[in-house]
Amino acid sequence: MIRILIVDDQNFTRQALQALLEAETDFQVVGQATNGIEAIKFLEETVADIILVDLEMPEMNGLTVTKILGKRFPNTKVIIFSSHDDQNSINAAVEAGARGYLLKSTSAQEIVDTIRAIQRGYFQLGPGLFEKLLSHLIHEKEQAAENLTQLESKYAQSMVELEAKIISRNEAERKALYQEINQQISNLKSDFRHGLETFQYKVSNQLKTGLDEANIKFSSSIPNVKKIEMQIDNRNIEQQRYVNTLFTGSKQAIKKLEHQVNAMRYFIILLSIIFVMVNLVLLY
Repeated sequence: MIRILIVDDQNFTRQALQALLEAETDFQVVGQATNGIEAIKFLEETVADIILVDLEMPEMNGLTVTKILGKRFPNTKVIIFSSHDDQNSINAAVEAGARGYLLKSTSAQEIVDTIRAIQRGYFQLGPGLFEKLLSHLIHEKEQAAENLTQLESKYAQSMVELEAKIISRNEAERKALYQEINQQISNLKSDFRHGLETFQYKVSNQLKTGLDEANIKFSSSIPNVKKIEMQIDNRNIEQQRYVNTLFTGSKQAIKKLEHQVNAMRYFIILLSIIFVMVNLVLLY
């Protein structure tokens, strides 16, 4: 014998269900309650195997009753009996611990069959509810797939924008480095040009000064022909030595300058190679 408690705030619904269930020889309606509080008090004194609970009731709704009964009376199985067939109501009932969900429009035979199946340990949904849940799940899956596609598209767009920013930044850095190296090369050329001009000026000035001093000394000598000739020869020799000394020093200085120029040239070539390597690294 399956003992059943009916919980509904509508008297007509309670009486109709009791008449329907008592027509079955293996069913026994042990009582009725108009709300959740009455149902709990009733179960404290009377044992029931199945409870048919309305979803919407005053004082305590069907979901709250289901949760309390599941904790206090774990052997009692709750079937939600409602006029709502929406996804949220069904999910809420299942999460609360209901073992079945029937619509008030369900036929008498289907109600009877559902009660027997739940008593045997099965979970039951009323006719059409499983299909509704399945359709909703399929829709959610399609919606999730669409959302995933949108996220992938948004992610791809973000990656393109990020890549563009990185390329733009690298390009700016390459230009800045190129300008800096060009400026250094320009400064080296300017310093080299200035040093060469200074060196040429010093050599010319030293030659001019030496010749002027020789002329002054020559003009102030005694006008004795032989002595003058000897002095001229001596002066010529001295001037020649002096000039040779100047040219020897100039030659050494020019050779030293050539070494400096070659060093600068190698340095400029090294800078150019570094510049090209930096460009290649930033590019790849």
